[in-house]
Amino acid sequence: MHDPAIYPLLVPDAPLHRRTERDRRPGPEIASRARAAAILLGKAAAPGLQKPTLVSSFRDRIDTILLAFPNYGIEQPALATAYESLVRALRVGTRFIVVHHKSGVRRVRKWFNAAGHPQSNVTYVPLPDYVSFTDWAEDAYVSLADGSDGSAYLMEPWEFPRAGDALIAEAVQEYTDIDAAQAPLIFQGGNCLVGDDFWLLGKDYFADSLDLIAGDRAPVEKPDRKTPEAFLRSLFKDYVDAERQLIVVGTRKEIPVRQYYATRDGKQFFLDLASGGAGLFQPIFHIDMFITLVGRNPHGEFEVLVGSPGMADEMLGTTSPFSLDDVYDSIAKDLSGQRFKVTRNPLVHRPTVAQTMTLGRLRELATNPTDEALLDAVKELEALGGKDSTKVRVRDWHHVTWNNCLVENSDSVGRHVYLPTFGHRPNSDLRKIDASMTKLWSGLGFQVHSLADFNEFARRQGVVHCIKKYIRRSS
Repeated sequence: MHDPAIYPLLVPDAPLHRRTERDRRPGPEIASRARAAAILLGKAAAPGLQKPTLVSSFRDRIDTILLAFPNYGIEQPALATAYESLVRALRVGTRFIVVHHKSGVRRVRKWFNAAGHPQSNVTYVPLPDYVSFTDWAEDAYVSLADGSDGSAYLMEPWEFPRAGDALIAEAVQEYTDIDAAQAPLIFQGGNCLVGDDFWLLGKDYFADSLDLIAGDRAPVEKPDRKTPEAFLRSLFKDYVDAERQLIVVGTRKEIPVRQYYATRDGKQFFLDLASGGAGLFQPIFHIDMFITLVGRNPHGEFEVLVGSPGMADEMLGTTSPFSLDDVYDSIAKDLSGQRFKVTRNPLVHRPTVAQTMTLGRLRELATNPTDEALLDAVKELEALGGKDSTKVRVRDWHHVTWNNCLVENSDSVGRHVYLPTFGHRPNSDLRKIDASMTKLWSGLGFQVHSLADFNEFARRQGVVHCIKKYIRRSS
């Protein structure tokens, strides 16, 4: 990720509340994450759960779902239209927990009324207008049930610095029968996917958790008889899921991603901000952006979809030089080598031109205060023939992903997928991928519910799976 002080100067119209905000930045300041991952790890205090069980990412009917609708989203037509399309698509009978700013409740109520959802099925959780929470309802916790009595929990990580989202679980606890609890672990909900007898965790947060328990002020103390990895896995069993097998997803080595790339195409010069959204061991910082759990096929194999920027380039006739296509391939190969049937699907990595500025102005930004990475890019632009007066186009890259969808694989109501769409002006070229994904899911036996335009979410490094939390599923 990019320096939070420099980024808004380079991308002045960047959308607010990107999903990557305040996450750790790959770089020297988190070298401890890399050291911890190289280790790959007394028992902690009981978390108040007898038998934690994660809520599935795919199986059974969606019974209760949590959504977060802050005023900034309600007031922005592109976001509000997408919110409303999801509310409209989910079947009547679904129960909702809706976190909202107090002043925004009237419009939110109208969405549910228009979709035919009885107000008795909607629990509203108001937050003061001054609380700066985001619409990324997936991330600040994981959703659990206690296998001993069925009670529901939102389990929070040890820290979650994004905006005011750390206040959501306690607010939900106040208005519902869902309890809030905290684990001595680092995770975000979007970096977890829950299967039947397994769950997936992105390697970045596994490494961060290793770092946490190895720190000087660790919240838990590792018994001498356990390795760090064994102790960490036992903590995930105690606090997150007692029975499912934890499978860590990511590369074996750090992904060599730079903050800035200096490029030239003919007479045009570019400064590419291509690392936004990338992780240290993951091509995207959350695995729900490029992996989708489908369910077991008639042969008993568990099917997953894994995104492929190369497939998207082939379909669109484009070239994505910073897409890390080989990293997606390696993760798909690793999953295939375990017990999964992997199907690849297109995933787009594309730029938005943020602004044009002179190379001289870029040098000023890089030297006051000094940003070594940006200064290196300025020197590279000079080596490519740039002068102080040369105009440089700043391009900010983001992921457009159909993997980030809602899956409902149920015996009682059938197989459904709630799929974002992106083939809307000025991105009409993506219609062919919208159609391709509809065909793919239909071929898997799913009824496809096409949602509204999610391009504005994609620019913020998230899509539809990010704006909800499964609370309960039922057969």
